[in-house]
Amino acid sequence: MRIRRIDSELLHVPLARPRASALEAASGRLNHIVTLLVEVHTDEQLVGLGFAYALQTSGRALLATLQDDLIPLLIGEDPLDHERLTSKVYWRTQTVGRRGLVQQAYSALDVALWDLKGKASNLPLYKLLGGTRESVEVYGSDTAWLWMSVEEILDASRPYLDQGMKGIKVKVGANPAEDYDKLGRLREALDDIWIAVDANERYDLATALTMGRFFEEEIGVGWFEEPISCEDVAGHVRLAEKLDVPLAAGEMLFGLDEFERYLEQEALAVVQPDVTRLGGITSWLKVAALAERRHLPVSPHLLPEIAVHLACGLPGVTSVEYMPWLYPLFVNPPKIVQGRLAPPAGPGLGLQLDRDRVATFRVKF
Repeated sequence: MRIRRIDSELLHVPLARPRASALEAASGRLNHIVTLLVEVHTDEQLVGLGFAYALQTSGRALLATLQDDLIPLLIGEDPLDHERLTSKVYWRTQTVGRRGLVQQAYSALDVALWDLKGKASNLPLYKLLGGTRESVEVYGSDTAWLWMSVEEILDASRPYLDQGMKGIKVKVGANPAEDYDKLGRLREALDDIWIAVDANERYDLATALTMGRFFEEEIGVGWFEEPISCEDVAGHVRLAEKLDVPLAAGEMLFGLDEFERYLEQEALAVVQPDVTRLGGITSWLKVAALAERRHLPVSPHLLPEIAVHLACGLPGVTSVEYMPWLYPLFVNPPKIVQGRLAPPAGPGLGLQLDRDRVATFRVKF
């Protein structure tokens, strides 16, 4: 089997629930998801679907990198050779892209290669990866943005909780005093519901320590995510030594070596690798293996359409973040069944594009 053609396009997918307040949007925080969509066509009439996202850019550079530098490296290749192709792209782009833009663009292609691998074997991706389970615990992650009041969070979260979801994740970090009040009121309203908190690197070390003690002693959170800068490994080590609440992170890490630094120093309790930022599923699986050797749970960052396969395939991937930002692209996104997320039927990712919706989101240059 050989790759004959790769189609690619840039989409701006609008959000049903804004992630940015009016003030944040005015300062440039986007309320749409920049999405890189690819379809890899083979000489055996199989087509692999892949996608990646960006949150704070137009995406033009992602598309240009993909079309000018990456697609030519894959034409004529066997799409089943995912390791060789990952290595080829790495060495051919090393001087400009060991981290960041190149990896994010290539991740869409790597996802498509894995979709093709499933279609070639006529197996869902999760079966190809190991078939550990048929569904996985899922938590809501788009119902508690910083700009939202307690009442708004509860109203947005109840439909998820009524479906039996594990719980919700709450954004914190803009104002510690407001965080105290908001989490206290949410815990009172939600009682024994699972709650995690995510600071998105906004706290300094001292504040993170104070807030961490509050979260573990007064709120009983499931984990404390990205308490401080992802570049401060030593700070995470100090927090891990002083707090009992599990520390979670990984979405901002771009390589296996970065995860190794964290895990060797026991700075994380929950590992959250991002398929897009690691360059695709191929590299993501290596991070999951690293976590497994240390008996640490993995919870993928975003992209439930892919994460559900990773979690149902591998035993150490224990939950999926329900952020249905890209659901409008698909006729059949993963569904919640008895409070758990289940992959769609069919080989590979099992996803079918909604061509009409995709056309409405297409960016025209």
